[in-house]
Amino acid sequence: MNIGIIGGGQLARMIIEECNKFAFEFYILSEYKDSPAGQITRNEITGNWNDEDCLRNFGEQCEVITLENEFIDYQKIKFLEDAGMEVYPGSGIIKLIQDKLFQKETLKKINIPVSDFCKVESKEDVLNFARANNYPVILKSRTMGYDGKGNIEIKSDDEIDNAFDILSERGKLMCESFIEFDKEIATQAVRSRSGEIRIYPVVETIQKDHICKLVLASKNLFGNLKSKVEETAVKIVNELNYVGVMGIEMFLKGDKILVNELAPRVHNSGHYTIEGSYCSQFENHVRAILDLPLGNTELRNDNAVMINIIGERNGEARLTRTVSLFSKDKVYLHIYGKKETKKGRKMGHITVLRDDLQDALNTANEARLDIEI
Repeated sequence: MNIGIIGGGQLARMIIEECNKFAFEFYILSEYKDSPAGQITRNEITGNWNDEDCLRNFGEQCEVITLENEFIDYQKIKFLEDAGMEVYPGSGIIKLIQDKLFQKETLKKINIPVSDFCKVESKEDVLNFARANNYPVILKSRTMGYDGKGNIEIKSDDEIDNAFDILSERGKLMCESFIEFDKEIATQAVRSRSGEIRIYPVVETIQKDHICKLVLASKNLFGNLKSKVEETAVKIVNELNYVGVMGIEMFLKGDKILVNELAPRVHNSGHYTIEGSYCSQFENHVRAILDLPLGNTELRNDNAVMINIIGERNGEARLTRTVSLFSKDKVYLHIYGKKETKKGRKMGHITVLRDDLQDALNTANEARLDIEI
């Protein structure tokens, strides 16, 4: 079985790492040579995924294709589909999720709880929305936003002009109400081509500078939300006829949940599943697109904590001081193979399994201080 992945970053790398045990052949289409995923497959194709000749050459070598990220133009995915190639998730899903306004409109249409929002074509649209919904509001780029990029919080009329001018350069805009949430939570839903569904545990995500820093998974967390989140996740993937793993980010306020964003791919909030679950999100994604029976999504241990390794400088990546980390029990290091470290760039992650959640959290923070990259 030849499986193609468009994109050569850490998500593609972890898909390959988790599924090499099945002796699949993985083909990577990367924009640059020796990508994180390309380092661990002999089938790295370097090229521009907006070039149809390049896409065709890549696709003809694969029996099924999946995506590492949602930023490839959905029309290029449609090009592959029109050429008779199987791509999951498909162009219709990517078109929907790439545009956050379409995404929110679709969720609202199927009665999934979301924040108030509006389409923005002028500064007056922002002003009218803010006066109707109260400040602060969030002005967002409808496409190409992640890790806080493309979002600006607006707290008064005076801030509208500057925010609008900055984000207008990125493309079309929308506006959302600011949610005074208690916690940010997430789950991963996986649905196979034949419609089998599995849902991973509800986890808490903790952000720093708009980038996920920590993910807390525990058998003792969010038990009261389990059925509500599962019902929401199942409804989303069924209504969209989705295939693969979907990351679902949510806000929690009291016992109410609001869906914030969908990610049509394996997701940072699910990296803990490699060691923390019986079947990781990466393996289950491949099972889903091949229409194989899905694996057990339950936690292996009472608690799992993942901490992202975020770059703190700009320059050549050099991993040092790992001895102390490797001496810790049930602590797992993943380095993504990026040649350059940058401030705010995800360079790897650490997962800790423990019987006690606070112990897992403390160990994760200590382990992060053990290394430099």
